[in-house]
Amino acid sequence: MAMDVIRRPNGTWRLPAALMVLALLAEPAMPAAAQSPPSRSVLGPWVGTYVCAQGLTGLTLSITEATPTQARALFHFYADPRNPRVPTGCFTMSGTYEPSTGRLQLKGGDWLLRPAGYHVVSFDGHVDAAGRRFTGKVGGASACKQFDLARTAPPSPPPAACAVAMPVVQADLQDAGRIGDALAGQGRVDLNILFDFAQATIRADSLPQLDELGRTLLAPPLAARRIGIHGHTDAVGSVDANLRLSRQRAAAVADYLARTFGISPQRLEVQGHGESRLKQPRAPEAEANRRVEIVVLD
Repeated sequence: MAMDVIRRPNGTWRLPAALMVLALLAEPAMPAAAQSPPSRSVLGPWVGTYVCAQGLTGLTLSITEATPTQARALFHFYADPRNPRVPTGCFTMSGTYEPSTGRLQLKGGDWLLRPAGYHVVSFDGHVDAAGRRFTGKVGGASACKQFDLARTAPPSPPPAACAVAMPVVQADLQDAGRIGDALAGQGRVDLNILFDFAQATIRADSLPQLDELGRTLLAPPLAARRIGIHGHTDAVGSVDANLRLSRQRAAAVADYLARTFGISPQRLEVQGHGESRLKQPRAPEAEANRRVEIVVLD
């Protein structure tokens, strides 16, 4: 089909409509600008309320670790002024966090301070895009409904029985460098490297902490220092068995550092303390007691 270009009387040229359409279709589309997924940091305290059978309840949720493979928190509840008869209690929580969507799922763990008749609960909710509000559903116990938390200072510190659940340093991919700061400043750090019951196999969710430790031990000022690796267990089982297991756990950490980062075994001193130094003495069977402590020796 012939399509002639037409010259107007004023000297300009006009393309036939069909050619104009083809020209528009042939124009390359501009690529859409790539957008990175939103990132919401959730570490630290969240304060607000939740509702279960006891009614409206005050809550401080302190999140100490939050990655796609592992999240940990301390659940500290107490009386809200609108419902003053609620007692104080606390327990640990663990779960997962997806930074790109803001979804945080937590399940109740070990009781640290348990009022009579109370049960641990679970949370399934989302952190808003600004990282200032965390809301969702409460599960795991009767008559539970919603929770609503915000970024604000806790009204009061938790009782001593609850405070022992908080790690000295909880290293993860969002907090690189804190292990080195703690070792350089305090000479020791509890990494909460966790193990399954009665096992000396390092759990996969603890590897980010060990990787950060390995990088720290290869860099100044710790590159030439000797390091103590102290294993600990809970109080389940015999004293002798726990002592052996704690040494095996410390040896597993030393072996990982030597194999993965080439750290000389002569720099690493392995010790086992069994159940003699419980991190949570009020909860001797708690998971948090199964850990490894790192100490700068000289």
